[in-house]
Amino acid sequence: MSWLLVAVTSRKLTATRTLSPNEPTSGDDLVITFRVTNDSQIPGLQVTLPNATGDLGARDETIEFASLGSLQQRAARSTPQPARRGVHHLPALWAQAEDPLGLAHTRRRLGEPLDLTVYPKLADLRSCALFADLGMRRGLGRRGIVRSGSEFRGIRPHNPGEPLSRIDWKSTAKTGNLMLREMDDPASGDLTVLLDATASQVVGDQPQTNFELAVQAAGSVADFILGTGRSVNLLLHDSRERSTRLAPGFNGHCELLDVLAQATPSAKAPLAASLQSLRSHDDRLASTQILALVALSLDRELARVLIALRREGLQVSVIHVGAGSFGAEAAGAPSARSSVVSGSAGARAADDPALLVSLAAAGVLCLTLRRDDDLRTALSFTPTERSLAMGPR
Repeated sequence: MSWLLVAVTSRKLTATRTLSPNEPTSGDDLVITFRVTNDSQIPGLQVTLPNATGDLGARDETIEFASLGSLQQRAARSTPQPARRGVHHLPALWAQAEDPLGLAHTRRRLGEPLDLTVYPKLADLRSCALFADLGMRRGLGRRGIVRSGSEFRGIRPHNPGEPLSRIDWKSTAKTGNLMLREMDDPASGDLTVLLDATASQVVGDQPQTNFELAVQAAGSVADFILGTGRSVNLLLHDSRERSTRLAPGFNGHCELLDVLAQATPSAKAPLAASLQSLRSHDDRLASTQILALVALSLDRELARVLIALRREGLQVSVIHVGAGSFGAEAAGAPSARSSVVSGSAGARAADDPALLVSLAAAGVLCLTLRRDDDLRTALSFTPTERSLAMGPR
């Protein structure tokens, strides 16, 4: 009887899972709701969903349902977990069903695999310390005033949230849909944001690592630039050296989030060597006139390359994510700039104040971020204003 109950009733089981929020950003409380329905007239099955949350949490979570009655539906929620940036894989939904006495059981697949993308949480910057001259332009761009020197690029469908002042009414009348007149800055392709993804320089415990803060900083700066109406090249120093040109507007913002959600610290070569090679032998950086670098560490070789680029006429700025504030001894360290911590591969990464001084003397704008910094405040201040506001640390 137990075997017959399980064999017949398990075929009538259905299950669904929904995520809240359905498009999470890092740090959101992520909850999965599971609903199992017994579409059979026969009651009595107990259902278990093993490994129901995949790699979303620190451990596998099993969801259990008490005995399902005839034509009954039950719901259960996973434990709320802070969403971690990245692309997460939820395996196919399998159910283990057994009779109340535990004498017979079966295993059935009730759902398909699911990939969930968690986007980084970006700071909404109204000004940026690295691009002080763009703060006013961003405000103009928000009101839809086209800057002088812009060139007509084309007409495309309007996306929600974009300014209505650039609507092309003739095209709108012909198509019946809102159409946007898209303008392009002739110099908009000369600005690059470079994100350091060197594996050996990652410090901290997930999700509180210097790389996660670097991702948020690079994304916030790039999003700020897009808001001024300029295009930006986003270059990832990872194992593939990926480069993406982002156009201002809603689509460029979405593409920025997609690229950063997939970013992983996988580069083996030091940033200094890759940067020099990109400038000399790779056209992805050859045309750049403005370089904003988000670095996980600063060493003498990288400083030498940056100073050389500055002497070649590049406008170079650096956001240095101080590794010392992410180390085990960070709580007792007086300053992230003088701390020495171990990288994930055992390398030693030093934050040397002398390097910051030499870079500043060469005209390279430097800004240091620490673990507990408010990103919007830190990136909006100039380095001098930030030092005065925060005082000695």
